Amino acid sequence: MNPLLNREITYESSLERDLAYILLAHPHVADVQEQVPVDYDDKGITRKHTVDLVATLKNGTKTAFFVKPMKRVNSSGIEETVDLIREQAPERFADNYEIRTGEHITRVRAENARLIHRARRTRCEEDIAIIAKVTTTLRGAVTIQTLLAASLNNGNGFYAVVCLIDDRILDHVGHGLITYSSLVKPHRPPQEHS
Repeated sequence: MNPLLNREITYESSLERDLAYILLAHPHVADVQEQVPVDYDDKGITRKHTVDLVATLKNGTKTAFFVKPMKRVNSSGIEETVDLIREQAPERFADNYEIRTGEHITRVRAENARLIHRARRTRCEEDIAIIAKVTTTLRGAVTIQTLLAASLNNGNGFYAVVCLIDDRILDHVGHGLITYSSLVKPHRPPQEHS
């Protein structure tokens, strides 16, 4: 389900499904459309292609995603197809055109995105407020387990921490799965260089 619009998302492969989860968990994504048809001309022949996913960011920018297993990128001719679509698609169809493979759509990223979706569905503002209060005293990274021991050590506490990661109050340190042993730290916006 697309929780942003309460609409079911259809997909043709587990890679497409996982990318949809990753996109919907991203804080800048406003909507994701799937299986979007587009026509293009290939040496005088009109062809139809179905774009796997089109993500619309909150700033209005759109990116069309073409999903393929890495081993099929060359043999499928998808790079040439994407180039033709990029050149010929209607102006507002998409601003960017990207091919995504399993190298981009990793198991860890997909699992963390699914976890964020579960946390959003069970979101409890009271639990989040209890943990958020403790996070204001943090001066460095701590494990989620340690944070919970100091705040809300029950079954709902873990999802509240995940909501704080989703809300950019906390940063997940590292690139692994978000678990009780994961490190988190207060979010620090990136510094702008002058």
